[in-house]
Amino acid sequence: MRLSRPALLTAAFYTTMFAALGAYLPFWPVWLEDWGLSTAEVGLFLSLSMLTRTAAGFALPMIADRLDRRRATMAALCICAAMLFVAHLWADTRTALLILTLASGAIFSGLMPLGEALGAGASRRFGFAYARVRSAGSISFLAASMALGVLIAAFGANAALWTIVIFLIASAALGLVHPGGGTLKGQSPPALSDIFRLMTDRTFLLFTAAAALAQSSHAVYYAYGSVHWRALGMSEPRIGALWSFSVVVEIVLMLGPGAWLMARLGPVGALAGGAVAGIVRWSLMVFDPTGAMVWVLQSLHAFSFALGHLGAMAFIAAAVPERFGGTAQGAYTGLAGGLLTAAAMGASAALYPIFGGGTYLLAAAMSATGLLLFIGLARRWQGQELSF
Repeated sequence: MRLSRPALLTAAFYTTMFAALGAYLPFWPVWLEDWGLSTAEVGLFLSLSMLTRTAAGFALPMIADRLDRRRATMAALCICAAMLFVAHLWADTRTALLILTLASGAIFSGLMPLGEALGAGASRRFGFAYARVRSAGSISFLAASMALGVLIAAFGANAALWTIVIFLIASAALGLVHPGGGTLKGQSPPALSDIFRLMTDRTFLLFTAAAALAQSSHAVYYAYGSVHWRALGMSEPRIGALWSFSVVVEIVLMLGPGAWLMARLGPVGALAGGAVAGIVRWSLMVFDPTGAMVWVLQSLHAFSFALGHLGAMAFIAAAVPERFGGTAQGAYTGLAGGLLTAAAMGASAALYPIFGGGTYLLAAAMSATGLLLFIGLARRWQGQELSF
């Protein structure tokens, strides 16, 4: 299917942004360790950065909404983040490194919800399928993470740093011409009182809590999936293949039946479907599968994560006025990717040494709670745009 120019520009932006993310998430801990931090210090630095990342992930998109300058804000944040990563090369004390870790992590976390607001806005404005265009980001993330494994082995951990910098600069350039940006037509930027009404609206709170619970249930897997598989006797290459496979099935869903499923299930149906997949996936992971079943359960990532994410984006697009797009994305990702994920990882750290694979029951319980809240959301919301 031939993509329109707005769809191509949006896909190009997702490609550059997720290439930077594909370097940052898997390999930035490697750079910190090569700098001289111990394994415990790396964990401490990244844990501390979660606090600033959560706050910035909400505040920065909200500022972009207030200014009605999402494209300019995106470009400015990308350039600022690139400069902060370059500044790491001159960090000569742990204090300086911690300050840079907190600052760069905060700005990076603000980029993702703002980028999703731009992508969802472009999809709504120009009528292309969000799922297919968003798949460019997942493909880029997978390609970048695989390529960097080779580059770091050949050139050292600075390959990750320069990859982040290069793709952030490219994202800044594409952000300036993003079709999802520009000023709002016929709508005024939200006042702080408007934002307060959005954040305290019962329907939006119900959605945010439910989606955040379902998505942050993956925290147990992110924190201890590899560790537990290795404890079960799996080799590192097989573990790596399992992680890659989960991203591949995510891409397949977005490129293939994602748009079809969204049209038939609707936003809340897709969110509920993702939660059901999470309940099944995490409940069966408790039994420590190591054979063919583990691959089947990894295939459920297409639904527990990708379908749930598509449902969340569709809900925001349908229920939240466009002028609140960045704020709504920040609230969703800040809670799902910040507070609840941090809490679930903390709980996992306490439970895993005692229960091992049984820790996945925590993830199953989070998915189940999310499903109950989605049922309540379906009774409360029938597809209308919320008014503030």
